[in-house]
Amino acid sequence: MLWYVARLRAGKRSQALKDFEEAGVNAYFPTMRKEVRHFRTKAWVSREFPLFTGYAFAELHPADVGRIHDMRNVIGLLRDGEGTPLPVSREIVDNLKEAEARGDFDVLRPPARRLKAGQTVEVKNGALAGYHLCVTSVAGRRAVRAAVEILGTIREIEIGVENVRLVA
Repeated sequence: MLWYVARLRAGKRSQALKDFEEAGVNAYFPTMRKEVRHFRTKAWVSREFPLFTGYAFAELHPADVGRIHDMRNVIGLLRDGEGTPLPVSREIVDNLKEAEARGDFDVLRPPARRLKAGQTVEVKNGALAGYHLCVTSVAGRRAVRAAVEILGTIREIEIGVENVRLVA
């Protein structure tokens, strides 16, 4: 069994999921969570959105690729220049599933009130991505000051809370 990228009809994600289930095809629809304000109540609401709009991963035997054409809400598979369906590495799909489970794709409000001095955070992006820092103080609602060891010396930097993730 190999993974393939399936192209879906616009706005038919849930119907395509039913098509895959009816055909007995294992499908994966990567998603991301995003916090948005409700237009009427102004309350923050967490919603799921597709990571790759209009696409899904389908696990098929190479001989069963033709079953995709029987699905109403699936346009076809991603193909090379000669028309041969392109398989996707199992490792790529597994990495996407792990990243989704960790919340790497989520766009959530910064946890400004949850961070306190003495906590350890990990930098999500930028030049210090992957570094673990110790929060020394909270610098307003959108930033923290943290200690980082660079070239053998400990420096205090200010970093936006949207760029850090709390580490247990």
